[in-house]
Amino acid sequence: MKKVGYKFLDHTADVSVEIRGRNLEEAFEQTVYSLMETITPNLELISPEIERVITIGAEDKEALLFDFLTEFLYLFDVDQLVFNNIEIKPIRKDQEKYYLKAIAKGEKFNRNKHELGSEVKAITYSFMNIEEKKNKVKINIVFDI
Repeated sequence: MKKVGYKFLDHTADVSVEIRGRNLEEAFEQTVYSLMETITPNLELISPEIERVITIGAEDKEALLFDFLTEFLYLFDVDQLVFNNIEIKPIRKDQEKYYLKAIAKGEKFNRNKHELGSEVKAITYSFMNIEEKKNKVKINIVFDI
């Protein structure tokens, strides 16, 4: 897992996170880590035993992030997988669509090993914001719990 580039913010009912990265790929990776930490607070307990390749295409960066995070929720809900090692290949734009390919490493959630955090019901578009500047990307997102 790479150095933490996110912080949890106060929110009345859900989980609000501010993510920072040097580029879009790093910021997206940190967003996944914040989602995983919401689900299971101690990411260091996750062993990189299982690998998943995730490929997503979407019409804009916000939809790309939404679909990417939703895939991780699906992998947790259906396969009980948690991850602490995410590597995103360069995000590319081809004509009118953005594409992302990531390699995620983790393991099956085990109540005897992993702490259970909050149940994330959905990723929301509410308050989602991606701000890109030279060598700096900031993302704000809310997870519905």
